[in-house]
Parts: sequence; structure tokens; C-alpha cells
Amino acid sequence: MLFIAGLPIVFMELALGQFASIGCISVWKVVPLFKGIGVATLLISCIICVYMNMVAAWSIFYFTNSMKFALPWAACTNEWNTFNCSVWNRDSVSKCVAHNGTLLRNGSCIVNKADFFNDDNASLSVLTSFDISANVMPSTEYFHREVLMMSDRLDNVGTINWQLAICLLIAWLLIFLFLFKGVKSAGKVVYVAVLAAYVILFVLFVRLLTLPGSLSGLIHFYTPRWNALYDLTVWGGAAVQVFYSLSSCTGGLVALASYSRFHNNMFKDIWLLGVADVLTSILAGALVYSAVGFMCYEMDVPIDQFQLKAGAHLVFIVLPEAIAKLPVAPIYALMYFVMIVFIILSTTMFLMETIVSSICDEFPERLRRNHRHVLAFICLAFYSLGIPLCTAAGIYWLVLLDYFTPTWPLIILAFFESMAVSWVYGVDNFLDNIKWMIRFYPPPYIFWKIQWKFICPLVFLMILSFVWVGYSPFKYEDYEYPRWAISLGWGISLTPIAMIPLCALVKFCRARGPLPQRWRDLLCPEDDWGPALAIHRAEYYPLQIPEARRLILPSPPNSKGTTGADAMAGGLEDYSLPSKATLSDGTTGSNRVLKAGFLSPFDRETAI
Repeated sequence: MLFIAGLPIVFMELALGQFASIGCISVWKVVPLFKGIGVATLLISCIICVYMNMVAAWSIFYFTNSMKFALPWAACTNEWNTFNCSVWNRDSVSKCVAHNGTLLRNGSCIVNKADFFNDDNASLSVLTSFDISANVMPSTEYFHREVLMMSDRLDNVGTINWQLAICLLIAWLLIFLFLFKGVKSAGKVVYVAVLAAYVILFVLFVRLLTLPGSLSGLIHFYTPRWNALYDLTVWGGAAVQVFYSLSSCTGGLVALASYSRFHNNMFKDIWLLGVADVLTSILAGALVYSAVGFMCYEMDVPIDQFQLKAGAHLVFIVLPEAIAKLPVAPIYALMYFVMIVFIILSTTMFLMETIVSSICDEFPERLRRNHRHVLAFICLAFYSLGIPLCTAAGIYWLVLLDYFTPTWPLIILAFFESMAVSWVYGVDNFLDNIKWMIRFYPPPYIFWKIQWKFICPLVFLMILSFVWVGYSPFKYEDYEYPRWAISLGWGISLTPIAMIPLCALVKFCRARGPLPQRWRDLLCPEDDWGPALAIHRAEYYPLQIPEARRLILPSPPNSKGTTGADAMAGGLEDYSLPSKATLSDGTTGSNRVLKAGFLSPFDRETAI
């Protein structure tokens, strides 16, 4: 899925952004009729930003509560714990059995109905039989009952958890401060954060490998299950995960590529991105399953019977539970949640820069010089939208948004992107643009032509059918969402997709001329489509760039006997013009010089 669906669409988005140096909305000057694709990607990025930073708020809450001698989710003696809470492990079970005792859910053992195996303040209720299915880990109760203060249903909102609201405010303040000085300073922050996250990930993985049972978890992780290949839902889920991990069809790749140098070799970048994605997935999966293997060993449970769920259950329940059993657990917990905060904030910064740059590029005269004001307004607006996620029902709303937003809508957007660029704009024109930037066709030429024009659209349709065929009413933990909530989720996911025909209709109504001319104008690139800087346009079209034409073609002398070009050339920096077009005097453009002082200003960062 990575090579037949993920990387081709990544390559396309990187090339579009780098070629035009504009955001995900304005880049659709390439095919104005499909400008709604850019609006749709922007809406998806907005939704993801709102709930993604809520995860950062949870991590900040955990981080502050990890600064204690004992982790609060390591025991069942807290006020939020229930009777079902259990911290028992392999050693406590074996020792309790050896003393003919009775094991309590909180890990205590009653010997002869009186003597306790340990000194925990346990209930005196005796369990004649221990049912593991009713066992609840303390990390589960800490996350649900203390952090989230979770209610029993979606419409039971309750009150705002002000501790989470403050943590959310801190997260958005960090985002604002990191992006305040522009994309260059933000890039440095991301470099440090990502590098630190990888180091912490590797350290935690090595530490978990030293624990008993971790190798059995790794063996389970790397053991292929060939029967899963016959399950269409597995293929659909894998494709969605590839799109989500690569941030495809969210506008982020277009926005970041717009800051690259025009001649940056993005063909090399896509392979580096693919390798990094694979290695990160392998390392993260190994970390998770080494922790699962250790927990199964401690609980004396077969690894096949361990209920491992993705999302918040994995990040805030399973891994913290395993870390709580380590020596000097608070130190490892601090490292773990610093890593989570770095990852989430880096992702949110990536999406926020997408949103801000796209809006400023769409209205450059009014907003580009007020970049910081736009950033402040969006951060404040998204914080306000995130406040409902701080309520007792916040986790239900977050899961609802995460289930319906970054899933099948991304596949639909990928299909329309590939069709618009490959069939309407023309795959040959697109490959020529890539050659313009990297100075060679991406090898092999015929592969990318067939891939973008035929294979990608078909694969995206197949993936979409796999996702829809495997659809089933979802639930969080034991709570099954009502029909009105599912209908609302479908409405949220359809809203970005509806922008494609809606924007096309608006563009068509605003176009002038008879119907055939309107269609022709909307299906052809706009006049200003192309490289943002005139110096790059002049490389291929020197006679169409006024600044280059005045320097290349002979100009009549003025009253002082000097040409217009000579009069304006003093004190300006020279740039070679590599165009090979033959001019009227028999010379070529490469023998002439283009002066930077004649280039029209482009008030935007174009390279990191």
C-alpha cells in the first residue's frame, strides 16, 4: 500500500507545492474547477488540529502527574479506583497460591482469612474465584475516571474539566510560540523535537527488551498471519493508516513543499520519507508488543487473549501500565510523555502551518503581511472549539471525529487529486514540470505516467470499496454510539467532500463567457500558474517574462544614446539564464544575463 498508493500521491503533492510555492488552496490554479479539493483538505486539517491537540493536553496532564515518587496509576488504593481494579502479577499469584491464600483484585492475598500477603489497604472481601475478564488495570481507571472524568454516554456532557482545559491552553500557547517567528524557526523546533522523540523511543524499546516476556511479544508481532491477507477490511485499514502516517491529502505536504527551493530534488525526498515511515512503524510496533509481551507474562495471560486496542487505549493505558511496573518508573514515564508531547505538537504545528499559509496565500494582499495575527486568531478559535473535548463526554466526541475524518475522505480526495492532475492538467505536463525542477524525469518515466494515470485511481477506488464494505457501527469501550451520533459523523466526513462540487459550481457561475469557454477556462491552468519567482519562469520562458525580455531582446537607444537595459543594470546582482531558446539575433538565452533587480517581488518565504 505504501508503494502503490501512499508514495505516488505524496510525490504528486510535493511536486505541486514546490512548483508553485503556494498553499493547498491556491495550488489548484493548476485546475481551477477542482479548487474544492484544496478547501476540503483544509477543512480536514482543521478538524484534526482541534482534536489532535487535545491528545497533547492529556499528555501534558500525565507529564505533570508523573513528577512523583510513585505513579498515580500504579496502584488500586486511590479514591478513583473501583472494586474491579487489579494490580496482581505472576509473582503475587504464585506466592499467594504457595501459602494457600486467596488473591484479591488489588494484588493483596489473604492467608487463612486473616493475614495479608502485603500491606495494601485492601477490601476484606474474599474472592473464591478470579475472573480475568472482569479485571481492570489501574491505568484504565486512572485514564477514564481521573483524567477524563468520563461519563456513561455521549450526550451526558457534564462539566468542564478545568485541569484539562488549562493543559489544552498550554498546548496551544506552545503551538503559537513555535510558529510565531515563521516556518524557519518552527522547522528548527521540529527537528529537535523529532530527534528527541526518536532517541526516547529507542531508549524505551531497549529498556523493555530487558524485561521477561518481551521477546514473546516481539515474536507475536513479527509472526505473519497470512489469513489476514484475505480480509478486505485489513487492506482498507492499512491504506488509511498509510495515508494518515504520511499526512497525505491533508494539505500539509503541499504547504511544506511550497517553502522548499525550486530546484530541490523532491524525488529523493519521497524515498527518504517512505523509508523513515517504515522504520518508524516497525520501531513503534516493536515497542508496543514488547510491552504487551511483558504485561502478558506478568498477568500470566496468553498473548492471543490480550485485548489490544489502537488509539488512546494503547497510548494512555497499555504503555503507561507497562512503564509503571519498571524500576524508577517515574523517570521512564516522564521520558515517555515528553516523547508523546513532542510527536503531537510536531504534528499539530505541521497542520497549523498548512492552515495559516493556505489562508494567507489565498488572500495575499490582506493577510500575508499579517501572518501572526492570522495565527493568533486560528489558535484562539481552535482552543475554543476544543473546550467541549474537556468535558466528561469529550472522549466520545474525540473518537467520533477521529473515526470519520482522517479515514475514507482522504481516499476520495486522493482519487480526485490523481484524476485532476493526470487527466485534466495532463500527466505529461506534470512530468515536464517535475523535470523543470529536478532537471530530469523521475525514473522510470513510463512507470510514473502509468501509475498516476491508471493505477492510482483504480487502487483508490478499490481501497474505498474495502473501507465501506468493512464498515460496522463502532463503539468506544463498551459504549455503542447512537444512530444520531453516527449520522452526525457521516455528515462531518461528507462536509469536506461536498466542497469539491460546491466550489466547482461557484467557480462556474463566476466565470464569464459562453458555456464552452467557461469549461475551457476552468479546466486549463490560470495565467499565473507556475513558479512563483520570475527568475525560475525565465529559465524556460524567457520571452514571456517582461524582466527577461527587456534584457534579452535589443532595445532602442534613448535620448542619451544608451539602451534601456544598460541604463537599469548598474549595481544589480547577476543571475545566469539557462534557457536554450534561439533568439532573433541568432544567440541563445544562455549567453545573456538576467538582473535580479528587474524581478517582481514575491513577499513570501520560498525556502527553508
